[in-house]
Amino acid sequence: MKVWRAIISVWWEVTFMNKLLHTNFIRMRKSIAFCLSIAFILGWNAVLLFSNYEVMTKYEENIPLDSMLFSFLIIIGVVLSIVISFLIGTDYSDGTIRNKIVIGHKRRNIYMSNFIISALVAVILCLWGKVIVLAIGIPMFGLPEMSLGSLIMLFANSSLLCIAYASIYNMISMLCSNKAHTAAICILSAVILLFLSIYFYSALNQPAMIDQVTSINGEWSTAQVPNPHYLTGIKRDIFQFLQDLLPSGQAAQLANLEVVHPLRLCLYSIIVIAATNFFGLLLFNRKDIK
Repeated sequence: MKVWRAIISVWWEVTFMNKLLHTNFIRMRKSIAFCLSIAFILGWNAVLLFSNYEVMTKYEENIPLDSMLFSFLIIIGVVLSIVISFLIGTDYSDGTIRNKIVIGHKRRNIYMSNFIISALVAVILCLWGKVIVLAIGIPMFGLPEMSLGSLIMLFANSSLLCIAYASIYNMISMLCSNKAHTAAICILSAVILLFLSIYFYSALNQPAMIDQVTSINGEWSTAQVPNPHYLTGIKRDIFQFLQDLLPSGQAAQLANLEVVHPLRLCLYSIIVIAATNFFGLLLFNRKDIK
């Protein structure tokens, strides 16, 4: 008897979860923000490809397609912050989240269904960006030069970092009851993450030695001297860890094809996804929804 009750309980919960996912999927397809993001990524990559093709033909330079394949990841965090905040934020502005709870949906199912649709949006936009680069870029620049194995690994890295972004913005959207505040916080978070990645990237790429020009008795000379801004020791380790951990830092490494430890980046993305979902769900279960 207990076994049948357990089976019925699981079946009932799966049925409710499917209804939530179906509703979210329909909302995603009708989302103006989602449609505009598709068009924006298309435009961004098209401008990048045609401008590089013009440079290549004008100066007869060889520009590999690889260098442009992941460039759109630099702005994907900002794009996802807008799309997800508007997509999930409507749950509060329309009052649907309260109605879902009233009719019997469990909070964890509501939270996870919104995360799944946010992750789906992230993966679709990530794949769309690569498809555009390959579809337009291959006739102009030829096939990517990197090995198939490296290409698959970087595809996995990029997809996971986009899901990590989605997990962060979904958490913010589920914990903030005001749609305007949700959008503002998500976009501000995306901008902060972007500037942090730029700061870390710049600091980590400082050369160990720099040229110093001196004048002795009217004669100029150049000598190599240690760079005071070059990071060493524990400070460099901390900066590198943060650059690897943050999705914006991973995006910078992928955009510049400077990924040294791809498996480590995948692991960090999974940790970010797990941590944000754990704490987000924990706080959402305690949230007073009016």
